[in-house]
Amino acid sequence: MLKHWKNRLAPMALAAALLGLVGCEAAEQSAQKLAEEAKKEAQALLSDSVGEVVNEVNRQVDALQESTNRVMGKAEQDDQDKQDEDAEQDAAKVLEQSVET
Repeated sequence: MLKHWKNRLAPMALAAALLGLVGCEAAEQSAQKLAEEAKKEAQALLSDSVGEVVNEVNRQVDALQESTNRVMGKAEQDDQDKQDEDAEQDAAKVLEQSVET
């Protein structure tokens, strides 16, 4: 009778071992799939973060350029005003000299 149990127990043990291996393989595939999805999500988050940083840097650069343009425009306007003023003074001097003569 012991031999009879051994004959029945061996195939059952083999089936249990195979089921265990199949279960391990399924768990491994599931873990790999989960790891791939996590990697894709991390890349998407990183891409979004980098995009936000680039957009913020662009906004700051635009603000700096606008500020610089205003300052340079004001400086150019001041230069133009000074040139106009000098031209008016020169014209007034020429007019005075021609009246004196």
